[in-house]
Amino acid sequence: MYFPKRADDANAKTLPPPPVTVEASGDFDGNDGKWSTFTINLGDSEPWGRGQNFKVLISTSSPVTLVPQDTGKCAEDCAKSRGLELFNGRQPLGYESTQTWKESGLYDIPLPSWWSGQNPKGTYGLENVALGKSSKTSAVLPEQMVYKYKFEEFWLGSFGLAIGPLDTSGAVKTPFLANFATQIPSSSFGYTAGASYRDHDKGTGTLASLVLGGYDQSRFTDKGVAIDMPKQPQGNTTLVVGVQSILYHSDRKAEANDFSFTAESSGFYATIDSTLPYLWLPDAICEKFAEKFRLTYENDKNMYTMNSSSHNFNMAQNATVTFKIANGLGGSNEFSTIELPYGAFYLTADEPIFNNSTPYFPLRRSPNSQFVLGRAFLQEAYLIVDYERMNFTVAPAKFSDPMPPPDVKSIFKKDFVPPLPSPGPTNTDDGGTLSGGAIAGIVVGIVVAFLLAAVAGFFFWKKRRASKLKRESKVSEIDTVNAGNEVRHRRISELDSEPPNSPKSSMAGYYDRDQKDIVPFPPINEMESPPAELYSAPPTDTPRSERDAESYFNAAPGKFRRRGATRESSGNNTPGTPGVYHPTIAELPGDDSRLQPASAPANRSPSDTSLQTNIDEVINRPGAKTEPAQEAKSGAKAEGEPETAVERRPSHTRGASDTTIQSDTTAVSQPTPEELEDWADRPDEPRRPLSE
Repeated sequence: MYFPKRADDANAKTLPPPPVTVEASGDFDGNDGKWSTFTINLGDSEPWGRGQNFKVLISTSSPVTLVPQDTGKCAEDCAKSRGLELFNGRQPLGYESTQTWKESGLYDIPLPSWWSGQNPKGTYGLENVALGKSSKTSAVLPEQMVYKYKFEEFWLGSFGLAIGPLDTSGAVKTPFLANFATQIPSSSFGYTAGASYRDHDKGTGTLASLVLGGYDQSRFTDKGVAIDMPKQPQGNTTLVVGVQSILYHSDRKAEANDFSFTAESSGFYATIDSTLPYLWLPDAICEKFAEKFRLTYENDKNMYTMNSSSHNFNMAQNATVTFKIANGLGGSNEFSTIELPYGAFYLTADEPIFNNSTPYFPLRRSPNSQFVLGRAFLQEAYLIVDYERMNFTVAPAKFSDPMPPPDVKSIFKKDFVPPLPSPGPTNTDDGGTLSGGAIAGIVVGIVVAFLLAAVAGFFFWKKRRASKLKRESKVSEIDTVNAGNEVRHRRISELDSEPPNSPKSSMAGYYDRDQKDIVPFPPINEMESPPAELYSAPPTDTPRSERDAESYFNAAPGKFRRRGATRESSGNNTPGTPGVYHPTIAELPGDDSRLQPASAPANRSPSDTSLQTNIDEVINRPGAKTEPAQEAKSGAKAEGEPETAVERRPSHTRGASDTTIQSDTTAVSQPTPEELEDWADRPDEPRRPLSE
């Protein structure tokens, strides 16, 4: 049931009710094939649930309801095969009039225009008609047009879905679907006849589908075509289509080529009508059908039959017949193709059509050039009829295992306007409350803002961290590891100060006392490596005799003279780095301390460093002796005066010998002209080697 919201009561009154799905009976009935039927009941009244049930077929061309009545020749089994179900605990032989029946008389049964036989007559009256089996919940429409009949051509009853006024017994009556339109969205329906040959292995088949006021989307594909109903005469609701072609496709294993039944014609118009199962087609097309399917024409019945040999052949061919349906006969791009397999044509007819059960093909020749696509066609086609807009749609039926659940859609009237959604409740006491959607939007916005802030904070922290690491890496501009490796081979032959007017070294700042905390290398320690003592000539004002006899290692106490020395560079203790800085070391630490007697250096053996510079060789040569006068002079001072420390000459008062020449490999003391002259006068003495 439909339960509208209380807040929408005003709009709910304008909403149409939903479509009504008529449930199939679940059986396949008939004497001209096995057809999926629907159940209706007649004569139901209060107390509800007392109607008589009938299994009927659907007629898309008739506006009335037809039910069989007792013929006097049909027994219980016959009556049951005609769709009469148990009523009041017994099997009825036909429709049994009730107190709600209002009989009008015997009249011609309204039949479609294509009907060419005798007009059968039936007893016309008004009766309560309801959908489904009689129950307290069945929808009942009172005083609907009903015909009860005795002739055998309509074996099962028929439920008419055509629309339009009907003049019977001098009174205009409205058909069932038009009256029922007040309980459904519009005068419309969707229908497919079902197929007993589908799901043949299970023996269940596919049941028919009928929706009043709409259609079932799950029962057809979207490859349909919309067709307008004829404009003339006025109110003509005939379902006329243009059949553009009919093609025969056999199994490729049996026959490789296709065949056209309409190759010699330009197509034809036909009416879709589910009242009877037959296809009324042109004679030429019927002959081609008979040839391909090996049919036998029964002239007295205007029907085509087949024997067992023909049936076996057709089973091997496994042919499919394709109908191309459009709005006209021209080459329109809008069309629908309905494919009918051989199973849709293999039917069996019983009494009273044939005395014995006979396989037949639902094909007939048209006696009046009016062609029909009957119920057999609607086994594979889904039909949507919209009387509001005077058009209909033909689409291929959909089959699956299992079948999908129903998907019912409404077809509204042309003048239907969907009601506007009612405004939501407002609260004027709190100054306007935000709706749920607005609150949700605000929450989402806040969450997004927090996420963006978190991302921005992460990148800011990462940038600050990278900047900090960069500043820390700039504290020392010298790679101490590489610098130590490069200066390890350097030798400083003389530790002197800068000559006057020399440019200030760029490394001076590193050795200032105020900057000692940031010096990348610790100060040089005299004891880290043995000094490589270099010979340095005495001042030029000293007599030559004294110079020849003077020993810088065996001097008397108090006569120590500190000479420049070259030390072996030791790793990171050497501040000078080739190609970067070349500072000049002016003083050795410890100059202000008291000098020790010179006896210890006199006895020392040649060092490893002296082997490199040849200094020990010069010192130990045979002619190197200490002058007695010098020793006496030193000794006299030691006896008469207290021993005092010898002051070191400031670097700015040294002579030219203190000037160093820097090169890429070493620092070499530059001899004075007097020293060069003195060395030239000593041919017997070995030359003083230059420092490395």
